[in-house]
Amino acid sequence: MIKIAFIIDTIESPTAGTEKQLLMLIKHLDRSKFQSYLCVLRNSEWLRQDFDECELVDIGVPSFAKPSSYLNIYKFISFLKNQKIDIVQTHFVEGNKVGVISGKLSGVKSIISTRRNQGYWHNKFEIMILNTLNKWVTRFLANSENTRLWAANTENINLDRIEVIHNALEIVHYWKGIDEQRLAFRKNIGFPAEAIIVGIVANLRPVKAIDMFIRSAKIISESCPLVRFVVVGEGTERLFLEQLCTEFGIAARISFLGERMDIPEILSCIDIGVLSSSSESFSNSIIEYMAAGLPVVCTDVGGAREAVVDDINGYIVESGDFNAMADKILSVISSGKMRSFGLNSRENADKLFSLPSIMQRYSQFYEQVVKL
Repeated sequence: MIKIAFIIDTIESPTAGTEKQLLMLIKHLDRSKFQSYLCVLRNSEWLRQDFDECELVDIGVPSFAKPSSYLNIYKFISFLKNQKIDIVQTHFVEGNKVGVISGKLSGVKSIISTRRNQGYWHNKFEIMILNTLNKWVTRFLANSENTRLWAANTENINLDRIEVIHNALEIVHYWKGIDEQRLAFRKNIGFPAEAIIVGIVANLRPVKAIDMFIRSAKIISESCPLVRFVVVGEGTERLFLEQLCTEFGIAARISFLGERMDIPEILSCIDIGVLSSSSESFSNSIIEYMAAGLPVVCTDVGGAREAVVDDINGYIVESGDFNAMADKILSVISSGKMRSFGLNSRENADKLFSLPSIMQRYSQFYEQVVKL
């Protein structure tokens, strides 16, 4: 039995990108081969109430400014020793610091450090810390080839030390809605029955650049009055984005649905999926759109080109170019290729990102790492 301690800052919600992938990994790893521990720097209401997939370890590091945090890290090091943990796998900035140091001091044989974003938080100090910690890392794990190359260049990591495993998705949960469902969805949010719906699923924070999506929506609305828009997600920018819609005179055309747990059902009722982010490693939203059989229009960030192929299942535009985004969305609508793009998306999602094949990749990777 291979024991793996997954270390992350916390999990406030199971819907965010990295958190969602980690929870899926813990749930679906072969339990006859692997024993998982979810180790968090600080607990959350969601974890306390809803998480039961494996043992939950609250390390107790709410802040590095608190002296008690260092005593708790010492206790966590003892936990790793006593449990005879084989692999420590780290996520996020603070989780990586605590995880790598604890893994090293406890004598854990294999330390895996994940790269699931492209360092929009990086500065010289953080790079210096990473360069120190990276000496103790056994292998790095990226979720796109683009991020693998980025990490190698940014952190001076040998490419041979970085493995790529794409995000996984339970594709069987996604489908194209029947007419009755699609009509009911439109009626429920006050859109006309014949509306073409363009949707975006994202946390409403600056890096997701939802304002680019809204600026594109304004342009599209001027030339194609049947198009409507939905924004699925919650975050600090919601008020700003709603005010921007009002300023542009398109508030009646855009529905903010907030945080939702029924993403497959929503995607089954829309027509085009959009990603407008200024930075990503590999977007969960893109593969959710693809699994739902949607054409995808997205910015050229992270591993987007590993999933979306121009004029095959959608289009890729430069980050920040809302004019180009509007143009490509209109092109999907007017070209007559919406159905074929959607079918290509579904086929590629099943081929590249299905849960069983990705879990097999993880299993092989972990078995290989412990033999190094």
